Amino acid sequence: MFQSIRRHQKWLWLVITTLTIVSFVIFFSPQQRQRSESRSGSGDVIGTINGRPITREEYLDTYREAELRYLFSTGNWPRENEMSRQMGIMDRETRNRLLLIEKLKEFDIQVSEASIAQWIVEAFQDRATGKFRQEDYDGFVKLRLAQQNLVVADFQRFVRHEVGIQHLIALTGLTGKLITPQEAEILFRRENEQVDAQAVFLQSSNYLSKVVETPAELLTYYTNYQASYRIAERVQVVYVKFDATNYVTEAEQKLATQTNLAQMIDAEYLQRGTNSFRGTNGLALAADEAKQKIRDEYRHGAAIFEARKKAIEFANELLDLPPATNNLANLAAAKGILSTVTDPFAKDGQPPNLKVPDTFAQAAFQLSPAQAFYEQPIVAEDGVYLVGFHKRIPSEVKPFDTVRDQVTAEFRKSKAAELLNAAGRELQSALTNGLAQGKKFAAACKEANVELIDLPPFSQKTMSLAQIPNRADITSLKTAAFSLSTNQASSFTLTPTHDAGFIVYLESKVPVPDERVKSELREFTDNLRRTRQYEAFGEWMRKEMDLARITLQGDKQTGSN
Repeated sequence: MFQSIRRHQKWLWLVITTLTIVSFVIFFSPQQRQRSESRSGSGDVIGTINGRPITREEYLDTYREAELRYLFSTGNWPRENEMSRQMGIMDRETRNRLLLIEKLKEFDIQVSEASIAQWIVEAFQDRATGKFRQEDYDGFVKLRLAQQNLVVADFQRFVRHEVGIQHLIALTGLTGKLITPQEAEILFRRENEQVDAQAVFLQSSNYLSKVVETPAELLTYYTNYQASYRIAERVQVVYVKFDATNYVTEAEQKLATQTNLAQMIDAEYLQRGTNSFRGTNGLALAADEAKQKIRDEYRHGAAIFEARKKAIEFANELLDLPPATNNLANLAAAKGILSTVTDPFAKDGQPPNLKVPDTFAQAAFQLSPAQAFYEQPIVAEDGVYLVGFHKRIPSEVKPFDTVRDQVTAEFRKSKAAELLNAAGRELQSALTNGLAQGKKFAAACKEANVELIDLPPFSQKTMSLAQIPNRADITSLKTAAFSLSTNQASSFTLTPTHDAGFIVYLESKVPVPDERVKSELREFTDNLRRTRQYEAFGEWMRKEMDLARITLQGDKQTGSN
């Protein structure tokens, strides 16, 4: 599915190959949505872009589109990917999309209904026949969207903007496509030209034994690099968890009302393919076992739905109470429900021992004594959370005594790198003098008592070389090698981590055969133009983002975006 979309949109890295269903989940009950809007209003201002206000409704609409963008790019929802939570990908994607939608309006880019329909047709094509699969689309709309609390209107708005953004990329990236065949050939030959080289590598680990540290030196190092030992601002929140396992009975009752459940499971099994379901031994499960696994997924989704209903009921009661910082814990205690205080965690981290989405940390850092309760339930993999303020811990530098071992290790590593660099410069001088005297590079290395590595031919596109020690950096090696003339040795070069260094000697350069140029140049040129187009668009995007100065609630006020 989505094969054509991937071909035509470079930024869609992966395609959706399954329709994993976690159904029966809603964003808010009508009562909860009404209560929230009556208190704050859908038009609440939560930020600015280009000096104009961003409303809460606009932000949430854009965030939902960003979720779909992530899904169509990776095949998973953001909450299913730990890295997306840790790296704040959704926050950046939402900000980017706020700007792009703003630019669609500014450039008055209109998207036809036919273009939207074509996008959907290509997204839901059969991989073998290229024909539109209505059943896949219907399943996506009815089930996959519900998995992330989205509705058809969210998807339609997303598609309209996706098509518009492609027009925007074509417009702003036009200059990137202006490359002649002659320029492309020069770049092709440069990228694919190979070098035949030899190299010598030194490791900083060989110099650790020569490092001797004193207490005064360690303290000075700690003082000079205190920023490395600073703990970021952290928070603690109190939470109540509505665990999905507590609602399995209700989930089973919900499944029992689904008269077409067996057909849904069969369709899901066929859609995902038999190889998608494997046991602990790595072998494909039998059909009955695989279908039971799908049913378990349905039941879990239904249990999450029931947990969320209970969380919303609890939240509604909290909203009726006079504002107080301890309302959540007190109400939980009155109901005999366990409330728990998290260990401290930073904004870019996660509360220890909890598997929660990135919205948990985002919510936690929005809380304060004045806003002691986050009104929206937070859905996680195994349950639903309600979160309240407990404590904010300012940033601080760790005392020296608590990080002495870390300081010692980093000091020793730094000094070993200095010794490595000194040894490398000394070796460089010896090898250079040997070459000047007419010696072969191999002979000069033998005389200096260092191991010479004969590298296989490599090009600018080479990503790894088995002969290079693990810590050596291939990019640094290529940069040094391709800057040399034949029979010339490089200076001693430290790798970016400073834990290794090398001297490379260029024996010869191997040009690209003309036959290969003729057979591969056209495809290379097409790819190059697409790449340049996206680079031009990216540069335009960076400039416009700086000018837009997007600010949102919770941003630190630093005087710049």
